[in-house]
Amino acid sequence: MVMIAPEHFLSFLSDQGFSLASGVPCSYFKDTFTSLEESTEIYYIPSTREDEAVGIICGYFLGGQVGFLILQNSGLATIGDALTSLAQLYKIPLLMFVSYRGLEPDADFPEHLVMGDVTEDVLSAYQIPYWILEEENWKSILHQAISVMNDSSLPVCVLVKKGVLSQ
Repeated sequence: MVMIAPEHFLSFLSDQGFSLASGVPCSYFKDTFTSLEESTEIYYIPSTREDEAVGIICGYFLGGQVGFLILQNSGLATIGDALTSLAQLYKIPLLMFVSYRGLEPDADFPEHLVMGDVTEDVLSAYQIPYWILEEENWKSILHQAISVMNDSSLPVCVLVKKGVLSQ
């Protein structure tokens, strides 16, 4: 399996104008978080809750800069109010990278099976466009997501399966 190197992933996002990341750690993004902590291009603010990270990235946008969010799919349940009453209501563009946990053979914890089954339904219920990141055409997928985010001034989501970003 060919994986996306976190330093290439982050460099691409930096080239697209992203200069801040916030989120809650997830093992799917282990190397990405390590690279963020070492990055001189993208500043990383860890958060204790996913909705806190939404607030950080939205505030950064209101200050004239662009950032992105990293979280587990289980965190989608936590960010609903922040998405609907802040980002969507005030048309704040938000790029979310969400680990797509709970897919077979990734059933590491029972709660991930439930979220794995409903992740896409939750995003659809929130009316958030989403893409599934693939190694072969990852830059094209990110270009599409960023374009929709910028054109709509609304949140978009890129789902990341286990192993797509090196861990």
